Amino acid sequence: MRTRLLIALFVLGLIALSCGGDGDTGGNGRAEDQEQAAQDEEMEMDEEMEMDDEAFAFGEPAKAGDADRTIEVAAKDDLTFDPSVVEVSKGETVEFVVTNEGKIVHEFVLGDEATQHEHEAEMEEMEGEMMGDEANAIALEPGETKELTWTFSTETELMFACHEEGHFEAGMIGDIKVQ
Repeated sequence: MRTRLLIALFVLGLIALSCGGDGDTGGNGRAEDQEQAAQDEEMEMDEEMEMDDEAFAFGEPAKAGDADRTIEVAAKDDLTFDPSVVEVSKGETVEFVVTNEGKIVHEFVLGDEATQHEHEAEMEEMEGEMMGDEANAIALEPGETKELTWTFSTETELMFACHEEGHFEAGMIGDIKVQ
């Protein structure tokens, strides 16, 4: 969703640049207006990128090479994950290798309850469109396998869930216990 927003902002910037301003077809005024519009657009894109790098209270994304261990997770069409419960240690970095074993699209969204409800609301706004990958979330086509690596920073209880239409409500949720 954020990628689409960035593209929309870029297109709007291009339209603004091509539409002109006060009818002046020459001189420096138009060039300065175009330069200012380009700078404004760049600032907006930078702000959007900063939002993508938001801080999570429960940890942070990590590089796969930094993982202490790997946990394989299967997303299934009966709207379950296998395993459905995962235990990790505070400070541990885990690479989740998630495979969509089904014939429909699934997600793996890592987060606390507030994060899950926020993501669910975003998906409802998207009206059935597939989300893009984010720092704490991956979308999986049927048969696809992707990785998500995370360092868990606090002792807490988290969830991983699928928010494709109807899946979260049906209970496609797994639990992560950080001890």
